Amino acid sequence: MAVTDIGWTTIAANSSTAWFIHGWGANDAVTYSIVVFPGTGDGVPFPEAHATLTQGECFKWDVDGTFAHTVYIRNNAPFNSCDVHLIASFESL
Repeated sequence: MAVTDIGWTTIAANSSTAWFIHGWGANDAVTYSIVVFPGTGDGVPFPEAHATLTQGECFKWDVDGTFAHTVYIRNNAPFNSCDVHLIASFESL
């Protein structure tokens, strides 16, 4: 099984983001995971790193003929931002 770092983003306190990833083949089995680091917040001496990953839609993207996924990441920390690295584990069947 191969692993690739899709990238990273900073999410504001109590906010979320959606990530659209394409380029997968029809026989690729893909699962996503996150690594989260605490960001900063005004008056927050001990920021927390707490996020939720939800794997969303999967569909064939007609622009380049590959398969695409949308994932959603929510920063659950109420008072500080967080930095999130999105990682994909994949294997071709």
